[in-house]
Amino acid sequence: MGLLRDVDFNQTRKNAVDTLKNYRRLQRITGRSKIDIKSPIITDMPKSPSQGNKAEDALLQHINAEGELNAIIAGLMSLSLTSRAVLYYSFCDKERWTNDLIGMEVGYSRRQVDRLKREALIEFAEAYKKGKLIEFR
Repeated sequence: MGLLRDVDFNQTRKNAVDTLKNYRRLQRITGRSKIDIKSPIITDMPKSPSQGNKAEDALLQHINAEGELNAIIAGLMSLSLTSRAVLYYSFCDKERWTNDLIGMEVGYSRRQVDRLKREALIEFAEAYKKGKLIEFR
């Protein structure tokens, strides 16, 4: 038995991809107004009691999305420039980039971009929330 456990690299990459795929959605959520203010509608019709507070729920969703977005950004910022660029263009940019386009942008072939992306996903998994995405065997 060694001091370090074996890392399941395939599952770790999948965890990193799943986290990074949320980036665009989180960005849309945090771009919304923190609280949607609506005028109350006054009517004489009976109303069933509401369960929960819509404004509070929207605020909590916004705060949680902001925290997750900041954690993803912090993980990306700890990577090398090339790894960060490959992951940014793959998962974070508003436009969806192909590996060919990413390769032209960063100066590598599509095959090298595939290899760089696999390595960058492992690096991101290590950096994101102090290794939270790393999966062990």
